[in-house]
Amino acid sequence: MNHQSIKASRQFKDDRFTKVDFMKNERSTAFALNFEPGQTMKAHSHPGKELYLFVQEGGGTFSVDGEEIPASEGDVLFCNEKEMIGFVNGDKGRTTMFGTLTKIG
Repeated sequence: MNHQSIKASRQFKDDRFTKVDFMKNERSTAFALNFEPGQTMKAHSHPGKELYLFVQEGGGTFSVDGEEIPASEGDVLFCNEKEMIGFVNGDKGRTTMFGTLTKIG
């Protein structure tokens, strides 16, 4: 068993978004993504892994394979290993997401 508080993972930087891993084992990683207003994450995929993202605070716009999907507090997104995921934080405030990456198979 491993017990963590994700409060300590809420770390922001003015020049780029942050990814803070707070729990990890041989199959999966739990992490927080933190965005200041206007910050972006370029579209990318996770070969061999499944991704879940939970918008804990704030919101913005996901891009999944070029399709824009509005994101707000409480939303959950799943992406398979081939889907390209990106994110743009709006200008209204900070956004924090909780995510997991899990190896397939």
